[in-house]
Amino acid sequence: MSRKLILLIGMLFLFVAVGSAFGQTEDEVVASFMKKAQKKHKTKVGFFSANFSYGLLKDDNGFNQFTDYANARITPGNPIFGIWRSYQLSANFGMMLSSKTVMKFGFDYWLKMGSNQTGDYTLSIEPLGTQTDINLKSQLQVMGFSMGADYYLTNPPDKYGVVHALALRIGATGGFYMAKWEVWEGLTSYNLVTSSFETNNDPFKDNSLGFTVTAGFDYPTPVWNMLIGLDVGYQYLNFDNIKSYNTVDEELYLSASDSGTDRIDLDLSGFRGKIELKKFFSW
Repeated sequence: MSRKLILLIGMLFLFVAVGSAFGQTEDEVVASFMKKAQKKHKTKVGFFSANFSYGLLKDDNGFNQFTDYANARITPGNPIFGIWRSYQLSANFGMMLSSKTVMKFGFDYWLKMGSNQTGDYTLSIEPLGTQTDINLKSQLQVMGFSMGADYYLTNPPDKYGVVHALALRIGATGGFYMAKWEVWEGLTSYNLVTSSFETNNDPFKDNSLGFTVTAGFDYPTPVWNMLIGLDVGYQYLNFDNIKSYNTVDEELYLSASDSGTDRIDLDLSGFRGKIELKKFFSW
């Protein structure tokens, strides 16, 4: 046997030995590939929800101050209703930022509050004089967009979006809100330019930022892994520049005094209670 042939056989033997020591079987190659793919694909968890909120408003909020002022000047007396409660419908969606923190976005719609009375009423406010057969309308509408985060103290959703037990959480939210207050013709509004009272049919409007802090829990149900949530919290929301404009673009605002100096602030801050139906999902 020649020296070249012996050298070739030796090299083949060496390659086979090294391949046997460091090589992988077919199953091992597939398992390694799947492991690397799993590392590259991180499961994301999101949610959507719908909820109903019940709120307590301050007894002396601006709406009620104006209501008391107007009712004292209307005959027959006290036909306009104040507002002491709010009822809100909301939709939210978001996603988990970490194993315990979820970012959320929402839309809030407040059911219309106030009254709209028709009849043989007389309104007497100086210097506007006396008006008869007026439509006693004083209705408030609020809606807004919000953004915030919840932090799960216990039992956050797992990587598949499943909550296995009662989950406690706290949260904070900020939002942009819009108010529209429709009031009958002959209201007490004050013209900043001419320093006189004006009549006006256009709604009074304002925009404001609102802030809410909450504490609550989610409880899993056996139906499609849906959650029932309950929250309690406090919302700060104050429309301090509620206004309208006349036909020559002069600013008008609501007042609760004959002098017109007491501009109404529409403070709707208060405690809120919320019941929520929520669904987490993963992808």
